[in-house]
Amino acid sequence: MKLIFYLVFALPLVVFAEPNKSAIHYEVSVGDSLKALKISVCFDHALPPILFANDGSSTFVNNIRSNTGRVLDIEVDRINIPAEESARCIFYDVLLQPRNRGEQRGGAETRLIEGRDMLTSIGDWLLRPRSTSEYAQFDINFTMPKGTYVSSPWRRIGETSFVGFNTPVEWEAIVTFSSREPDTISVSGSIFEISVMGEFERTPVADMSRWVRQSAEGVSALMGFFPRSRVQVVISPSDRGNSIVPWAYITRGGGAAIHVFVKRDASLEQLLWDFSLPHEMSHFMFPHIDSRDYWIIEGLPTYLQHLSMVKGGAITFQESWSRLYKGFLSGEKLGRGFTVVESMRRLTRRGTYLHVYWGGAAYFFQRDVDLRMRSEGALTLLDILVKYHECCYDEYQSISGNDLLADLDVLLGDDLFTRRKLIEIETEDFPDFRTTFKSLGIQFLGNKPVFEQNLSNGLASQIMSPVGFDR
Repeated sequence: MKLIFYLVFALPLVVFAEPNKSAIHYEVSVGDSLKALKISVCFDHALPPILFANDGSSTFVNNIRSNTGRVLDIEVDRINIPAEESARCIFYDVLLQPRNRGEQRGGAETRLIEGRDMLTSIGDWLLRPRSTSEYAQFDINFTMPKGTYVSSPWRRIGETSFVGFNTPVEWEAIVTFSSREPDTISVSGSIFEISVMGEFERTPVADMSRWVRQSAEGVSALMGFFPRSRVQVVISPSDRGNSIVPWAYITRGGGAAIHVFVKRDASLEQLLWDFSLPHEMSHFMFPHIDSRDYWIIEGLPTYLQHLSMVKGGAITFQESWSRLYKGFLSGEKLGRGFTVVESMRRLTRRGTYLHVYWGGAAYFFQRDVDLRMRSEGALTLLDILVKYHECCYDEYQSISGNDLLADLDVLLGDDLFTRRKLIEIETEDFPDFRTTFKSLGIQFLGNKPVFEQNLSNGLASQIMSPVGFDR
């Protein structure tokens, strides 16, 4: 199992993930319009055979040449370097074509915010080699227009300088050019760099930072620490839709990052009541997982967001149980006779994604209850996740959902996770959450939880315990 591989090779992986010296050096000069970039990338050794970007970069990247004068061409998403090329540096220009209309629905993209702030997808302009031990780390320095600030998911070493780990080219990331200096806060020893783009009507920057802090405190209280040491948080205004947070996503390219679009007239109280930020932060409690295992990718954070919001003081435990129950009901209803695995293959169809999200959440809720009941509250799902972080979590590697569940089983000494996945995710239409609520002594009148007085009721209080972050 992958767990054994991690245990045997843990030290070399750590050394590889934090090399002492960068072998790749970038200089990025940003023009006054924030659209035009002049970039150089130099290597300590010979040029790699290929430099990669995303499949749209050929639209933005031009005038590529080496320091020997050779002109190079970009082919869709890559530049092939001739074997006889003796250069150490590549120079190129970038003219970004940002979106400035429409609502975002997807991952990282280049977007102009209110004509003055720029979100950039690094895949549009950062040409780089595949990540290997030779090309594991890079340093990058920006020359910015006066009064403009830069933020990235990479480790900051100066006002405009960063050191980044060269994660897989397919992993997305956002770099921002903004007229507002990022705010930095610390929670449980983890650094959060918060970039607020554009203007909001009711929520000043200080309140945005408070929202991030309280959300991070709730997630940190689940395991006693925040799962990543550095997190970039980008907050952008939205004028569409009825949700307080119409869209949010994480990226892992070069480091942990969260991008949330917030209604322009949102208040702090509404933001704290919203689940989006605790949900996105909960994604970092496990490593990058293959996209075909979407029920884990979204199901585990959907369950954990409820626990963290109670611990962070955003909602009461009664409200959390009510939200969980309503979510399970909606996910079950929208399954339309399909298993969760079958719904994953139909994600583009209306409503199916809720079956996947809430089916995964119900699965992890039931595993948490299983562990607490058979240990009389001494062992929880969160305890298993802490053990996983101690032995196996690698923020720079991808893992399949099956491997993750197998690793959790090894740590547990039982096949509980894989065995129940076969039943609840692959065979049944939806996990039997009603029986689990009944075993906890919880009934619902409408959507309001009513707690019976029985021995297992203490486990319900333990799961949604408000005892969390000590302010």
